[in-house]
Amino acid sequence: MRFIKILPEGLIDRIAAGEVIENPASVVKELVENALDASSSNIEISTKCGGKDEINIVDDGEGIPKDQVEIAFMRHATSKIKNWNDLLKTLSFGFRGEALPSVSSVSILELQTCYHSENVGTAVRIEGGKQVYLGPAPPRKGCAFSVRNLFYNVPARRKFMKSDSSEQRKVSEIVRRYMISRPDVGFKIGRDGRQVGTYKPTEHLIDRLKDIWGSQIARELLRIDTETAGPLRISGFISTPETTRGNRGEIYLFVNSRPVLEKAMFGAITAAYSNYVSPGKFPYVALFLDIEPSFVDINVHPAKTEVRFSDEGFIFSTIKKALEKTLSVPVRIPVDIKGKRAIGKDAISSEQAKQEIFSTIFTGEKRYELSRGQSQTDEGPVKTVFEVTDEVFSFQVFNTYIIMKKENELIIIDQHTAHERILYEKTLNAINRQKAPSQKLLFEERVKLTPDESHLVQTLDSLLTGSGFEIREFGPDEIIVSGMPQEFSANSPGNALKSLLSDYIEYKKEGLESKKAFAAAVACRGAVRAGEKLSEPHMRGLCSDLLKCEEPFRCPHGRPTIAVLNRDDLEKVFKRK
Repeated sequence: MRFIKILPEGLIDRIAAGEVIENPASVVKELVENALDASSSNIEISTKCGGKDEINIVDDGEGIPKDQVEIAFMRHATSKIKNWNDLLKTLSFGFRGEALPSVSSVSILELQTCYHSENVGTAVRIEGGKQVYLGPAPPRKGCAFSVRNLFYNVPARRKFMKSDSSEQRKVSEIVRRYMISRPDVGFKIGRDGRQVGTYKPTEHLIDRLKDIWGSQIARELLRIDTETAGPLRISGFISTPETTRGNRGEIYLFVNSRPVLEKAMFGAITAAYSNYVSPGKFPYVALFLDIEPSFVDINVHPAKTEVRFSDEGFIFSTIKKALEKTLSVPVRIPVDIKGKRAIGKDAISSEQAKQEIFSTIFTGEKRYELSRGQSQTDEGPVKTVFEVTDEVFSFQVFNTYIIMKKENELIIIDQHTAHERILYEKTLNAINRQKAPSQKLLFEERVKLTPDESHLVQTLDSLLTGSGFEIREFGPDEIIVSGMPQEFSANSPGNALKSLLSDYIEYKKEGLESKKAFAAAVACRGAVRAGEKLSEPHMRGLCSDLLKCEEPFRCPHGRPTIAVLNRDDLEKVFKRK
């Protein structure tokens, strides 16, 4: 018979340490969090052999009072919370009282500290959870931790650590999270006896992101700063759809400044970018959620990287809408002047952007429309009908771009992507509300389809009909086309339909739902092409139709439709300013 017995204290400590300390990066995380909680202004982090042999963390925070140094290494000893209610509203990084005892139980740890009001510091040395020295130290404010031979007394755990370079990458990833979380704190990074990075404190997040990601990436960032929605406020920076990478490695998420890995937040970012970037591409993101502590549970896992929201659906939809709103603005052309370019573009709403860009290009005539049941003497809802003004300087360059002037800005419109956006929204509206007008063919055309194409035509019957195609069956795998959308009238019916079906399949592979994939395929095939000469009335009509779109600044695939070049930037280039 097996008897139940209480485990030895040392074994308990090592088991508990395994939940908190997985690798050198875990040690760095816990000690950096303690330094930040201690109001440090500068933190120095250095490692040897990826942190396996040695980790040094030095801060200039409050330090630990002499009479509390030994207590700090006891399990569940913390200054962050006192009762259950504190746990529900804590904003500190640490609160569980497990970090120091966990680290000291699986390493050789030395600490020198001096509390701000003391004249003599305190030094302590702990080996495998046992205190072997306690005495005086120089009166240097803050804490200096040295953690050596991690997992020396847990050979199985040490054996499963990765290579030095692999462990170092994990350490660097952890440090970057806190550098972004707290740009007001300075960081010095050392590795194997040499200094590899110095990051000065800064008031502005964009300056810290410039230091981490580089100036080129920082120039392509869009600012997010939403108004508080209920218990939530969103801020930070996201990259434009043109600036992506092949993995999620540069997506940083924070809840009340705490770095987290949260599925709902990742999902919202992926959903917001789905119409703008290709599958397998990911943006640069530093996204901060400030939320009332009572709406989020941070006590989910000992590592504290997981959180649980009281309403994940609200978090998902709010983040998604905020990102979509930020992404749906025109591209501002950043003119390079001796290597200096504006960094971190302020995001404005799509409606505000439309008003700013189109306000002097278009004149608006207010007309009243009667709704059903109203008499001719009643004033109906007001609708503004926009038309391009005659004063606008407008022409086409390279038979691809439409150039318009608005006060101190040049508006550059890509005729193909702009027409794609127009046709995309027009097709979606036709499918959802009413059938689009069809262009009757002078001669009907008989089209032979492959079995797959024939099946797809049957599947998409309602979408094809709603968009303006008039099709009927004619024998096995054959159809008769008698009408097409007006935009397809110049194309061969058979080629147009087959190309449309092919594009639809590709957009479905990218994860678009059926209606959007079909509308994107129609837009791609029906839009005017780059290199196609347009008349002035055609250009004006295209610009007017673009203004009426709900999201006029990007095509269905995420490419820009409009770019703005500022007069001030041009005058700086030509040294007029």
